[in-house]
Amino acid sequence: MRFFIFLLIFAAFALLELFIGGTRLLYAIPSVICFAAAAVVTLFPQIRTSQRATIPALCSILFFAAYIGIRNRCSEVEYIGRLQFFILIGCLLIYLLFTLVLTKPGDRKVFFIFLGIMALLQIVPALIQFTQKNQWMPLSWAQRLDAPSWRASGFFICPNHFAGFLEVMALIATSYAIWGRISVISRVLSGYTALVCLIGVAISGSRGGYLSITSGALVLLILSCVAWCRMKKGGALIPILIALGIFTFLFAGTLLLAFENQHLGERVTQINDPENCRVLLWSAALDQFHLSPIWGTGGFSYLYFGRLFRDPSIQNDPIHVHNDYLQILADYGSVGFSLLAILLIVHITVGISGFRKLSASTSRHAADLKSDRLAINIGALSAVAAYLVHSVVDFNMQTPQNAFMMAVVLGVLANPGAPNESEAESGPSASFRVILRYCLPLIGLGIMIYGIPMIRGEYLAERARVALRDGHQREALDFAREGTRLLHDNPELYYYEGESALQLVLLGKIGKSDSLFLKSEAVNSFASGLKLFPYDSSFALKSAQALAAAGDHEKAVNAIDYAERIDPNNSLVTAYRGMIDYAFGLFAEAKLCFEEVEKSHSEEAQAIARRGLKAIEEQDRKKNIPSD
Repeated sequence: MRFFIFLLIFAAFALLELFIGGTRLLYAIPSVICFAAAAVVTLFPQIRTSQRATIPALCSILFFAAYIGIRNRCSEVEYIGRLQFFILIGCLLIYLLFTLVLTKPGDRKVFFIFLGIMALLQIVPALIQFTQKNQWMPLSWAQRLDAPSWRASGFFICPNHFAGFLEVMALIATSYAIWGRISVISRVLSGYTALVCLIGVAISGSRGGYLSITSGALVLLILSCVAWCRMKKGGALIPILIALGIFTFLFAGTLLLAFENQHLGERVTQINDPENCRVLLWSAALDQFHLSPIWGTGGFSYLYFGRLFRDPSIQNDPIHVHNDYLQILADYGSVGFSLLAILLIVHITVGISGFRKLSASTSRHAADLKSDRLAINIGALSAVAAYLVHSVVDFNMQTPQNAFMMAVVLGVLANPGAPNESEAESGPSASFRVILRYCLPLIGLGIMIYGIPMIRGEYLAERARVALRDGHQREALDFAREGTRLLHDNPELYYYEGESALQLVLLGKIGKSDSLFLKSEAVNSFASGLKLFPYDSSFALKSAQALAAAGDHEKAVNAIDYAERIDPNNSLVTAYRGMIDYAFGLFAEAKLCFEEVEKSHSEEAQAIARRGLKAIEEQDRKKNIPSD
């Protein structure tokens, strides 16, 4: 039965690895369903419950998951928090599997070997991206949206997520190479994996990755020296000083190598960047927090509050806070943030306690028996240290792949594993663990019933998005129509339906009778989407454009005014206002709007303004041509 559990877990992580880390709901749901199926498999009587899982750690994760899950489902716009909900459930399932079932050192070793192989596979597209500087992505339908650059992202959609995955694998592989109870060949392979992962972090260009891998490596070196010292019964000061010396030497050498490459050297020098836009994103998150400081504003509500409170210089859509702590604080309030802090403190405390016990051996035989557990413990503590730093400047925990991996790491700290760990134990603690383990299949079954019906609708939404992106409006419209017939709570489907119909009208690819019908369809689709997601300025802008195409000036202006209220510093609002004025022959007003947009920081808005001003100049030129 353990074989089937591992098979399902490996399938889940392989899907995430291949499909951009699961950052779209379509790619996250199947992986969580695999975790859920693995949880159901634990019903079989051959599966025993580990009695070594730490009760405070289990309670901290349960309280955190319960609050975040309930608050997420009670959000005002439920759909946009759905990805976070599946991330939470996936983390809970994989955490419980690794604290209550898959607790032997061999289990953990097999899992991390699999992730190590996945990390090596990630390097292949990463090297292509870095050397060719073309942002080539293995999946034609999943492409990066950032400006072209040399930064590698592997199969991930973002270089920062790529770095977040590899930094953890580098630290765990290094710990195995130092402390693992493995053969010489395996030790060399572990060291090689760690080195390749470090190269991957370097070519990602992630400054947060540079900081976090440095922090994790420092913790790993200090813990290794302390463990060696405790086993030898020597003083701790000299080993720590040696560790710091080794770290300084390696750090300096790495910097010298980085500066040999122009791109890497520039990224290193930009680590301390006072003009980084992240500070402005954090400020918007704090403004959002003040709206509901206790309970938060709901799951992933920064998606629209980030727009409401954005600085005028931030014109790219501020989708994430670029700080996991502030994201939790803004979306889930002081309660969510406090529960997260408790969870981290408890697991770090438990991990350090486990480290003290595992490194206290005085006999060589006992040390050999414990070495794999110590390797996993040191690697896990180093990985947590790395993510504590990385989460300050990025949003790795909003990526399913990295969030699930860290859930495993926390599970390892909560239960370091031991011989005879499933032996009978009496008392409330034992009963609690057994009850919790038998709740696993119930949670898994519930998630399967909830999640499987969503896959078809998300698949249609993804097909519509890709077809629309590639200029196949008719195909996109067909997919979106089928999706809206199937699902009525996905605003993205209504957006793709409305946008496809609107583009067909504006591009003149249809007859007059079809044009009238598609104009009406676009207006109705955007209205339906706006009803589901009333704070989405994109829906409001597109609704205004569709209403203008249908000839309704008053409603189009009202839609633009509404977009301005919910996204006041978005230059696209002014650009669309100019488009509406131009459509109704108000050329003077349109020109003022377009001239204002030309001074903005938005390339998309500036492109609209340039086209608008050119059209107005053409109109003026025609007026000045004398008639025969």
